[in-house]
Amino acid sequence: MSVRSCFLALATMAACLGLGACESGRLAEGGPLPKPPGADAAPPPAASGTASARYVSFSSSGDAAFDAWRSDFASRASQAGRRTETVRSVLDGLIPVEAAVQTQSFDNQAEFVKPIWEYARSALSPSRIANGRARLSALDTVFAAIESAYAPPREILAAIWGMESSYGGFIGTDDAPRVLASQAAIGRRKDFNEGELLAIMQLIEQGAASRDQFARASWAGALGQTQFMPSSLLQYGRDFDGDGRIDIWSTPGDALASAANYLSAFGWRRGQPWAVEIRIPDGFDYSLGDGRRLPVSAWTSRGLLPVAESGLAGSEALEAELFLPAGSYGPAFLLFENFRTIKRYNNADSYALAIGLLADQLAGRPQLSRPWPVNIRMLTREEARDLQQGLNALGYNAGAVDGVIGRGTRGALQRFQKDRALTADGFPTPDMLGRVKDASRDS
Repeated sequence: MSVRSCFLALATMAACLGLGACESGRLAEGGPLPKPPGADAAPPPAASGTASARYVSFSSSGDAAFDAWRSDFASRASQAGRRTETVRSVLDGLIPVEAAVQTQSFDNQAEFVKPIWEYARSALSPSRIANGRARLSALDTVFAAIESAYAPPREILAAIWGMESSYGGFIGTDDAPRVLASQAAIGRRKDFNEGELLAIMQLIEQGAASRDQFARASWAGALGQTQFMPSSLLQYGRDFDGDGRIDIWSTPGDALASAANYLSAFGWRRGQPWAVEIRIPDGFDYSLGDGRRLPVSAWTSRGLLPVAESGLAGSEALEAELFLPAGSYGPAFLLFENFRTIKRYNNADSYALAIGLLADQLAGRPQLSRPWPVNIRMLTREEARDLQQGLNALGYNAGAVDGVIGRGTRGALQRFQKDRALTADGFPTPDMLGRVKDASRDS
């Protein structure tokens, strides 16, 4: 898997450990999952065996802290009902990934460190588009059946497939238990990662997957051709070909149906767009691109019109958000609810935008009408920290000073710009950094 990882998207589902795994069929924030159209109920957990804790011994990894965590976790996994032989098969023989390597992986995820146009350009490479169209043609019957049973259209599923594993060409070479255990042992999202290890144990005990299959995963523990975290495979995996196994590693139909089931469960709205490219009129108030959601009719009354004449046909009553990924310098979009659903797969605007744009190309829709501002230099990580620190010092609350330009930082910059009668597009250019620094020095 590329450095995007389903880890971010599926973090919203945290499988919690405590004394047992999270209740199957419920979101971490509570409430029942919507049942996808045409989907069978998720498979029930296997019988769990004894509920009393059992001591499980392991060969030493050479890392005392890791070994202590593993012994403690194994005891709690046993108390949660996992079988001793399963716990041993998952955890024995593991040598932790170095903490520095883990940190570097998470700190350098492409969707947070690349300019959005570089990320989109990589996603929309000619080879990825050509290969995706070929796969859509070759698996037309499979896509038709999945499209009939679930809400998302085939081009969205194919785009996710292409982004996550190059249409099954590369599904990862890391051992999922090793990377998840390594993260849990150093305290990185400990409950989440322990919950994912429990899910692996449940999948093995159900016979849904073998221990060997989990040795082919991403650096963050995501699995198969559509890069599911283990808890998502447990909850949303689907046996499309009816062979009794949910094989998202080797069977495209199972992987694609599982992704379709996941998006359907999180609210994909059949027949609605993910986004529509729009034109911005002269004199427009860019501060309206602050995350607010208005009916399409309210946006068009402000002069926002679709690039394609029929782009908003039938969407007048839908709510949409104005999205300015390159501020006033590049293409602009109205985002719909389906964009937010894509973000349940990976919670990054750049990822969801890339999926949507790739899907449009796979479906033969026009390319963007306005080019990206590739001539503008983006801020370095250190400069982004300076911008956040300066905005915070001025009372604009950019959030954590982490060097990652997200919606919080852009919103704070918009408020700064608006107070100074600047174009309030929230786009962090070197010029804006200079203005924020000057203002913070003078305050």
